[in-house]
Amino acid sequence: MKEKYAHISDTVDEMLTYFNRLYTEHDTTLQEYKAKLFEVNIRLEELLKTQNVYSLNTDYRKSVFSPIPMDREENEKEREIKDEIDKLTSKREKYEYSINEETIYLKSIDKRIKKLTSSKQSLAEMMNDYNDQEEKIKSNDNRKIADITADKKKHQKNLLMIDVYDDTYEATLLDKKIRQVISDNNHKLENVRGYIYSSPGRSKVLLDEITASQKNMIRVIDDQLSRLQFDFDENKPLREMLRSYVDRSNEKHPDIKTTLLLGELRRTPVYIRYITIRRLLDIIFDNIYKHSKATEVKLEASEKDKEYSFRITDNGVGIPADYKTRSQWYSGLHRAEELIYLLDGNITIKKSKGTIVEFSFKDEN
Repeated sequence: MKEKYAHISDTVDEMLTYFNRLYTEHDTTLQEYKAKLFEVNIRLEELLKTQNVYSLNTDYRKSVFSPIPMDREENEKEREIKDEIDKLTSKREKYEYSINEETIYLKSIDKRIKKLTSSKQSLAEMMNDYNDQEEKIKSNDNRKIADITADKKKHQKNLLMIDVYDDTYEATLLDKKIRQVISDNNHKLENVRGYIYSSPGRSKVLLDEITASQKNMIRVIDDQLSRLQFDFDENKPLREMLRSYVDRSNEKHPDIKTTLLLGELRRTPVYIRYITIRRLLDIIFDNIYKHSKATEVKLEASEKDKEYSFRITDNGVGIPADYKTRSQWYSGLHRAEELIYLLDGNITIKKSKGTIVEFSFKDEN
């Protein structure tokens, strides 16, 4: 833009220089014509006065035969004056015509100069406006970059906090639900060793307690393995995975009917994105089961131009508008937003007759 402005501005300057020079040249010519016309007029005025002197009716000759005077005859001097007057009159007409022509031409040049000057001013104003807009755009871009940077830092902080939370949670789970249980069971086994002969009934009670705690510990481990997507089959087509997911959901929660609507799904996303779909579904469905009081859920999925789109709707009580501030930072929906951020996707959660969750992202390959 600046290069184009400079080119146009230079062209306008060249044209202004040309027309200003042309105006000066013709104005000089005009002044010369006016000066010559002034000289002609002065000379004509002098000649007319002289002519009047020679033209006085005092030189009449009378015929000897008639008392009526004859027409007077011009003398030589008077004829010279008359000839010069005629020539000067012709020159005056010529100068007047030339002055009129130059005046018209100068007006035309002046009009062009004014237009070019106005155009140059408008061009300068336009460039100033452009510079102002460019500064605003740069300022807005800088603010956007700052906002993006701040937003990125916020997400990075959230992800680190969630990661630390998960580590703490898993460590606590291992300590309280597994290591401590194993330690307690070992202690009970020691007691069984002592009671096995002296108190068989007491030994049986302890063994039953150990068996129950072992089963509970296995459930804890299974839940944790499921949470870590231990059983995820990356080779299963996405359509089949979604069907299996809905079937399993209906089996676990028969009071909530879940239906599946599949659009075009010809591809299977890369592993990290594929497993993220599963994690997002777990988060959203877990939230429905715990909080929505819904009786019907609909899962829709489709893929177009390497972009995967999902929509989950329920007929429950609906999500509060301030769910982000009401729920803990490590809650499921906050996790869903951070997962989508990592995939450079989009997610919206809004209240309708129930709750509508939509998320989408592009695949890498």
